[in-house]
Amino acid sequence: MNVSGTPVSDLVPDDFGPVNDIAELIFDREQTGNLSFWSALNYLDLQDTGGVQSQNFLIYVFYESMTLEMRELFISPDYDRSLIYIDMPFMDVQSTTLAVDEVNRYAEEEKDGAVTSSTLIGVASITIEVNNLIVDSQWSSLGFALLFTVLTLALVFRDVRYALLTTLPVGFTVMMQWLAMDGLDVDLSLITVMIGSILVGVGVDFSIHIANRIKEQGGTIEAIQTACASTGLSLFEATTVTAGGLTCAYLIPIEAIKPFITVIILLLLVAAISALILLPAIFTAMIKANLGLTGGVSTMVKTAGLRRAIARDEADTIDAAIILGSTEDAW
Repeated sequence: MNVSGTPVSDLVPDDFGPVNDIAELIFDREQTGNLSFWSALNYLDLQDTGGVQSQNFLIYVFYESMTLEMRELFISPDYDRSLIYIDMPFMDVQSTTLAVDEVNRYAEEEKDGAVTSSTLIGVASITIEVNNLIVDSQWSSLGFALLFTVLTLALVFRDVRYALLTTLPVGFTVMMQWLAMDGLDVDLSLITVMIGSILVGVGVDFSIHIANRIKEQGGTIEAIQTACASTGLSLFEATTVTAGGLTCAYLIPIEAIKPFITVIILLLLVAAISALILLPAIFTAMIKANLGLTGGVSTMVKTAGLRRAIARDEADTIDAAIILGSTEDAW
C-alpha cells in the first residue's frame, strides 16, 4: 500500500506564500507499507468494543461485495460451516510439516460456542502425505527385497550363512545409495524411490556369480583367486557395457530422469566393486580364521581332489584283516 499527500499539496496555489510552504510541510509526504484487509481486522482485535463493531462492519462489507455463488465458496447456505483459506509460501517438506502441524494445533484448540474444525487440506498436506508414502515405500521395498534375496539364496546354496555372506555386498551398496544421493544433491521422489530395489537386483547378480564360482571350486583361497580372475573379468565387462548403455538415457529430454540415471550408474559401479573386492575379502578373512565357507563331506572330498575318482568308481579298495591270537606275518 502506498499513501501519498502530494496530490493534496498540489491543490494549493504557488502564490499563496507561507500557506503553500505549510501545505508542502504537512501534505507533501509519502508512506509505503504492507497492509491487507484481514490484517486490518486483526489490528482491530487490540481495540475495545468499538473495534469489534468495526470488525463486524468490515466483514459485512466484504461478504456483501461478493456474488451469491462466490459467497457460498466460503460459507454454506445455512451459515453452519465456513471455509478458511490459508496463504502458505512454498517451503521444503520439513518446514511445511511444521507449518501444517501448527495450523492444525491452533484449529484444534477449544473455542467458544462449540466450534469444531477439521485438519488442513490442500497442496501442503498432500505434499507431506506423498513424502511420507515415498519414504515408507522406500524402506518397505528395500526390506522385502533383501529378505527375499536371502531366502532365495539360502534355497539355492542350501546354506543360510553362505546366503547372508553373499548378500553383504548388496547391503553395502544400498547403504552407499544415501551417500551418493546426498553428494549429488538428488531428492527422494517417485522416480528415485526405485533405486534401492534396482540395486538389490543388480548387486546380488554380481555377488551370486562370484560366490557360486567360489563354492564350486571348494571354498578355498585358491578358489577365490580363480573366481576373481575369471568370473571377475566377465563382471567387469558386463558392468562397463551396462553403464555405457545407460548413458544414452541422458539424451531423453526429461530433467527428472538425469539424476536418477547418474545415481544408478554410480551405484552400479559400487555394486561391481563390492562383489569383486569386498566379497572376496570377507571370504578370505573367514578362511584364514578357520571358520570355513561351506561344510559337509562333499566339500571335504572336493577339496582333497577325490571327487573324480569317486565319480568314476576308480578309488582303490583296501582290504584289511585282523588276526587275533596269531603272530603270523600278515603278508
